[in-house]
Amino acid sequence: MVAYDLALDELRPNDTEKKIENWPFVYDEKTEDEIGTFVKIDFVPSQGLKMINANQTLAYALQLKQV
Repeated sequence: MVAYDLALDELRPNDTEKKIENWPFVYDEKTEDEIGTFVKIDFVPSQGLKMINANQTLAYALQLKQV
């Protein structure tokens, strides 16, 4: 089982950083292997933040964490 979080974190040597509309997203190679090349972060009032890839909902009721 894999757990997904959204967190404020620092870029580490083996991480990848992508900026989307000036927002930095940082992830490691294992994350890309698990999620794939597409991920959507959406807000649904009844479910909170929701993370979806091309095939399925990965997590819902997410809250932004500080690492």
